[in-house]
Amino acid sequence: MADEMNYTLVPKTGADGNIKVQNKLPVQEPGDAKGKFTIISKLALLLGIISIILYSNTLKNGYAFDDIMIITKNHLVAKGLSGIPELLTTPHLYGYTHLNNDTYRPLSLVMFAAEYQFFGKDPMPGHVLNIILFAGCVILLFLFLDKLFERKRTVAAFLASLLFAFHPIHTEVVANIKSSDELLCFFFAFLCLNIFMKYMHSGKIIQLLSGSLCFFLSLLSKETTITFLAVIPLIFFFYKNDNKKYSVNILIGTVLTVIIFLTIRFSVLNSYHTNDFGAINFIDNPLANQDISILYRFATKILILGYYLKLLFVPYPLISDYSYNSIPIVNFSNLWVLISLAAYIFLGALCIMRFRKNRKDPIVFGIIFYLITITIFSNIFFLIGSALGERLLFFPSVGFCLLIALLIEKWTGNTEAGLANLKRPKLLVIIIPVILVFAGITLNRNADWLDSYTLFSTDVKKSPNDSRLNYSLGSELERIILPNEKDPVQQKKILEEAISYLNKSLSIYPDYREAHSDLGAAYFRNSQYDSAEFHAKHSLVLQPGNIDGLINLAAVYGVQKKYPESIELYKKVIALDPDNVSPYTFTGLSYLYMGNFDSGIFYLHKAIIIDPDFNSSYEFLASAYKSLSKIDSAKKYESIAKKYNPAFKL
Repeated sequence: MADEMNYTLVPKTGADGNIKVQNKLPVQEPGDAKGKFTIISKLALLLGIISIILYSNTLKNGYAFDDIMIITKNHLVAKGLSGIPELLTTPHLYGYTHLNNDTYRPLSLVMFAAEYQFFGKDPMPGHVLNIILFAGCVILLFLFLDKLFERKRTVAAFLASLLFAFHPIHTEVVANIKSSDELLCFFFAFLCLNIFMKYMHSGKIIQLLSGSLCFFLSLLSKETTITFLAVIPLIFFFYKNDNKKYSVNILIGTVLTVIIFLTIRFSVLNSYHTNDFGAINFIDNPLANQDISILYRFATKILILGYYLKLLFVPYPLISDYSYNSIPIVNFSNLWVLISLAAYIFLGALCIMRFRKNRKDPIVFGIIFYLITITIFSNIFFLIGSALGERLLFFPSVGFCLLIALLIEKWTGNTEAGLANLKRPKLLVIIIPVILVFAGITLNRNADWLDSYTLFSTDVKKSPNDSRLNYSLGSELERIILPNEKDPVQQKKILEEAISYLNKSLSIYPDYREAHSDLGAAYFRNSQYDSAEFHAKHSLVLQPGNIDGLINLAAVYGVQKKYPESIELYKKVIALDPDNVSPYTFTGLSYLYMGNFDSGIFYLHKAIIIDPDFNSSYEFLASAYKSLSKIDSAKKYESIAKKYNPAFKL
């Protein structure tokens, strides 16, 4: 291709004896001919292979963290392909206990449903796909940057993409299966940019439409690329602006795509009455506390922006959750606030000065791309559901990696040497130590994402004053680790450890509703029924009608033989969450204890319809039929119960 060719300048002596220079026909480097495997293709492939190798150790990992809400406990995803129509017409978390949140991100959910259809609850396909998507993201980033600077900064484009591939800040996005939404968003966004680049060359309407479609798919993955309403004009009116008509067409296509997406999003969310931004939980984002003064709130936002820069330069420690009280509420007397503010003022001033000299300055593009894409997560203009998150740097890190790559390229002192610069000792002495350190951090962090227990137990040591991390570890111990332990001594030890972490969580944030619910459940397991009742009731005061609190209090009433009260609470749970099997089963059991066998058997059969694999339903049915002297039915359900619990015996 023409833009991959080098032109040889041939000296020629004129009649006047002066040396003149004339252009000969373009001379192609080996492998650059059309249809052959070009050096650009080789570099792109190398980046893809590096990305795959770097994250290959995630293949042994299971599900972790938010995978529960999005995949393992999402009843719409569990329907497989048949659940896709509902996934396209419901809020993002509707499949998880019918939670009506204010986001609409169906594309990754559709992908998870397809995975469930063909692979069931096997996490490996999800990890494989995340690795492949990440490799694709790195390749598309390289191709985009190379085209953006018209193949004049291929070394910088390669170095930026290499840093992006190795940067440990991306471990959460790749290692956490749920974050396929972020990967898909990035993949389609940069595929869109690459296609628009081709459109600027050819003017083919099919490329304009294809680019707009990719942008639409990016928005369906996650709303992050709404910031491209500013990024795309930046690219096609300042950097790739050879044809003003084509630039305008791209902008029109972008705006129309956003309008279509927002119309669909509004329609879906409006039908579930979730169009208004939901109330931000204090535990998720302490900036939501209205008692914090404006100055303190703004200073803390500046501090958080500075922490993002710190994570880009020094990606350690890496933590899965930054909730209350991991980030302090500070004022402008805090030194780190002032340093952060100075850093952003410097970036802004540098950007303005360089832009005035050269509107196509690559450094300006890197700074502006970072500032535009970090804006939506900054909490400056509106609050989001997280004070800080490593995954939120996935897009902004592009600007950072580009800036570092440009500085390294400039430091080598010879940008005209082209790809030969990649072999220069002056460059290698910088880039090799950086990527080796980054690789070590990335590989170690990937191992932390083995499962939720490994992740939380690792991270709580780094951030011991984070209320939700303590809660998450305590909850994981009580809900997952404890039920799988057979040794009574170890069970007791695990339960006490869970209670300890849950109490620590509440000592940091006493009004943490979920911690009260899980602590109540833990005390119930430990036969401390008064404490269990206290925390269950407290959780219901903090959030009336919450399902966990209702179930916990109903269980306590059951032990206290307050069966009518227990049944009333279980029926409230059924009304709120009709796909939850446990309230049907234990409503049935409560009726059996009251001697109302007909109602008890009715609810137990309903439980079997909801979840045929919930073994307690079969055990209780077998006992009920035995009490009614219906021996055949009793034996039938006893045999089914034994398939799940061989020790069961009437």
